[in-house]
Order: sequence, then C-alpha cells, then structure tokens
Amino acid sequence: KISLGMFSGSHYDMLMDYPALMCAIFIYVVTTVIFMLNLLIAQLNCSYQATYQDMVGFARLNRGKIVTETMPAVAKKRWERFSGALRLDE
Repeated sequence: KISLGMFSGSHYDMLMDYPALMCAIFIYVVTTVIFMLNLLIAQLNCSYQATYQDMVGFARLNRGKIVTETMPAVAKKRWERFSGALRLDE
C-alpha cells in the first residue's frame, strides 16, 4: 500500500512516532521504486529488440522483392556475363 500511495495519511502520523520504523519504510519504498523502474527499462529494451528484429526481417523481404521484380528486365546475355565474372564454379 505504501509503494502504490494507498496508505492513508493518519497512518503516516502514527509512523512519525517510530523513527526507526519510518526509516525502514522509507528504504523499502525507495528500493521498490528503483526495482520497478529497472523492470520498466528491461521491458522497454526487450520490446525494442523485438521491433528491431522485425524491422530487419521486413527490410530483407523488401530487398528480395525488388531483386525478383528486377530480374525479368535483365538481359540473359548480361546475366550470364555477370554470373561468369563471379567465378562461383571455382
């Protein structure tokens, strides 16, 4: 309740009577907030990585589409000369 702000104000007044308990609760709240922020950062990082992998995959598919659309326009003689220059047989 304390970490989420659902702890009532009258209970905070009672905690002021016990400084050691108030200090422990303060440390707990700070630790919880830091943990939650780290968890949020990890989730955003994981989401970014998944989006980046999808983006790279779509870019490769798009390049493949461009190549397959361009191939019929290339003359057979020119293609044979190009593939011969690559020396893939060796």
